[in-house]
Amino acid sequence: MTERTYPADQAEAGLRLFLGWFGPHYARSTSVEDASSDGTTLTATVIVGRRWSLRTTVVNTFGPDATVAWEAARAALERRLDAEGRPLAVWVPRGASFPSEEPGLSQFVLSLDEAKRLDDGRLEFCRPVNLYLRRVATTGSVVTALGGLAGHWAQFTNRVPGTFQLNSNELFRLPASQEERQELFDRIVLASQQPEVDDTVVVPARDCWTANDLGGGGACILGTPAPENDEWSASLRRNLRRLVKAANEAPAGGADARALVVLGPATYAEDEKLSWALRGMDPTLYAGFDILAVIADGVVKPILQPGRSVLPWDAPLR
Repeated sequence: MTERTYPADQAEAGLRLFLGWFGPHYARSTSVEDASSDGTTLTATVIVGRRWSLRTTVVNTFGPDATVAWEAARAALERRLDAEGRPLAVWVPRGASFPSEEPGLSQFVLSLDEAKRLDDGRLEFCRPVNLYLRRVATTGSVVTALGGLAGHWAQFTNRVPGTFQLNSNELFRLPASQEERQELFDRIVLASQQPEVDDTVVVPARDCWTANDLGGGGACILGTPAPENDEWSASLRRNLRRLVKAANEAPAGGADARALVVLGPATYAEDEKLSWALRGMDPTLYAGFDILAVIADGVVKPILQPGRSVLPWDAPLR
């Protein structure tokens, strides 16, 4: 790959994550040759098992949402992570911000010291945040929420003594553990017993992000400052269709097989919209690829994959 620059090439990080899935899945060694990237589309020849070639294209859908301030902050955090020897792909929840100056940078690095490994191999690290619960009426039994808990209002129905507003704008992503989530919900219910009308109670919580250990090279911050809405979804579909069409029309270069990897934002891997957008496209747009995969929130999701023993490296050696 090219010499290290900041902010990092997200497409290059996407290739490293894809190969981290690909090699173990097929139990083959991989090496990269002839890689080139413009930041939006990366093409590389991957040598599989020292004898086969996989022409791999990574398309990066983060680009259109980036701002100058976002990219500058990304560069600052990546430099700090590299200085600390932490080759991580850090996934920023949609619309979230992160520090670009001290003491925020040091606090961010310290939060990584307590990261735990999830069952799927990703790292989860958490930072303390505050929620603000305000009683607006003594009648009813419901909580309306803004921010990261907006979709979880039903957890509090018939459990709180009155009508409440919950400001969870500092929280973007809940922990993976269902037990930890339930503990937070119970803590909010407990806090609702205290305030009078128009009083506000501060409820401590943890904002939990994910990261992948890239095993070497430099760190990369992946995310978008744009919140999810209908306009963003339509823009994603248009941009993705254009990128996929261009990738499909590019020459294969005589490779034994081709792979297309789509990299994009999602607060939670299970809620990513890339798979949905691809399945809604005319399949001829990506008909030239043998493998189609999506990477969001640190998870590689194969969308199109041949059956066993179809690809040359997947067949028994003679």
